[in-house]
Amino acid sequence: MSMEAPSYGASNSTGLPPTYAHEENAPLLPKDLTQGKFTAEARYNDVWAAVLFFLNLGGFTWLNVFSFRAYSNNLVNPYTVLEDGTTVATNAFAVEHSLSILVLSSVAVSFGLAFGYFILIQRQTAFLVKFSFLCSVFLTIGMGVIQIMSGSFLWGGLCLASGIAVLFLYKLWASRMPFSVLLLQTVTSVTRKYPGTLAVAFTGLFAQIAWSTLWIFSLAINYSVFQRISNCRVQPGDDGKSRLVCDNNQLYMVMIYLNFVMFWNSEVVKNIVHVTISGVFGVFYFFEGSAAGAPSSPTLASAKRAVTTSFGSICFGSLLIALLQTLRYVLNSLRSDSDDGLMAFLAMCASCILSCLEGLFEIFNKFAFTQVAMYGKPFVQAARDTWELIKDRGVDALVNDNLVGNVLGMGSLSVALVSALYGYLFIKVVQPGFYEKDDEPLVVFIVVVVEMILGAVMMSVPNNVIDSGVTTTFVALAEDPQTLYRTKPELYHAIAEHYPQITQNVRGEHVVHD
Repeated sequence: MSMEAPSYGASNSTGLPPTYAHEENAPLLPKDLTQGKFTAEARYNDVWAAVLFFLNLGGFTWLNVFSFRAYSNNLVNPYTVLEDGTTVATNAFAVEHSLSILVLSSVAVSFGLAFGYFILIQRQTAFLVKFSFLCSVFLTIGMGVIQIMSGSFLWGGLCLASGIAVLFLYKLWASRMPFSVLLLQTVTSVTRKYPGTLAVAFTGLFAQIAWSTLWIFSLAINYSVFQRISNCRVQPGDDGKSRLVCDNNQLYMVMIYLNFVMFWNSEVVKNIVHVTISGVFGVFYFFEGSAAGAPSSPTLASAKRAVTTSFGSICFGSLLIALLQTLRYVLNSLRSDSDDGLMAFLAMCASCILSCLEGLFEIFNKFAFTQVAMYGKPFVQAARDTWELIKDRGVDALVNDNLVGNVLGMGSLSVALVSALYGYLFIKVVQPGFYEKDDEPLVVFIVVVVEMILGAVMMSVPNNVIDSGVTTTFVALAEDPQTLYRTKPELYHAIAEHYPQITQNVRGEHVVHD
């Protein structure tokens, strides 16, 4: 029997999460638990934010058209004149054969390492949760010791103190590890069943790479143009010598705007991926094992909702993070450009505070967008319900998020380091044509750094899927444990053994057992 993709209902005034309207006369829960708690038709939420986002893209496009026209009138001559007067075209895109081999083999190696670690998570989950936690603690302590030895006593002391404090609280963290293990095992099994989630993560990765490339090109052109058209004048100095003083206000404003565009677009792409993957895991949670059954193409249906009805909410939440990031950029610029030591110090403190706020907002948004994905809520209500969830399950949410984050972070670090080792061995063993003994340190450094970045980027694909899946499963458990009890009783009892809070949702309602 073919199934239509589930539609997400708008939330209602009762504050209870709406369920999915999937098939008539096939409710997931008994009628008395669902009656009056959902609507079947999804609607477009936060449309104003989507309109503002597209207007912002229009402004970015107009700025680039203006700058490119100005820049094209002053292009560097693409020809080189040799000593004998011969004019030849400069070919900046000639790529040596050995470099092509290095690039292709590096992609293959980092891909294999990333998915090898993904398989390791499936098979050695408990070991990785404990091992990555201890590694993160000792790395923090080690960073603190190194900073103190280098003279940075404040930050070194903070790292050392936080690492030791977490180590002393190991029993508290250890008591929550079995729950994190179960979540990871469940999520990786769902990912195997719905490999489309990995395809979504890859699509998001390629979109980020393409956008970053376009933005860097735009930044270079705009910087060149607005630096050249700055209002410059000759001004006598105190020592009697004349100096060229330029009014760079236009340049500063353009740089701030370009960074804002970069931050907002990157957040939107990232959160579209998160909302899409969360929707797939929501389908698994609510439909797998139910009378209605899971739809045949949950990934496509979830992606459609992310770029249509939920797109405005994604733009809204992403805008808040982008504003914080832009403000941090402004403060960091003031700190680096200021000659006043006090102002530089205050800017540094403000930037540090904003960095902490940004981290908290990132966690908050991740849970809020999960509500958007599962229930089709507008962002404000999703944020309000997320706040209630964090107040009720805050410690559990943060500890679980950190334990899973340790596993994923350790994977990124391991894949990055092994990829860097491969690049180093390739240079030493193959000794490609672009490798010169005189430039050995520089070439090795560049290759190792690029390999590390490539490994970390490749590992971000399974990391994003797992992180979104764990967050979605945790939110669904906190909001509606009754569904898991009805559709997957074995999984429910396994989780309840290590996480008894599952028997009571965030509104204080207990699961009704048969």
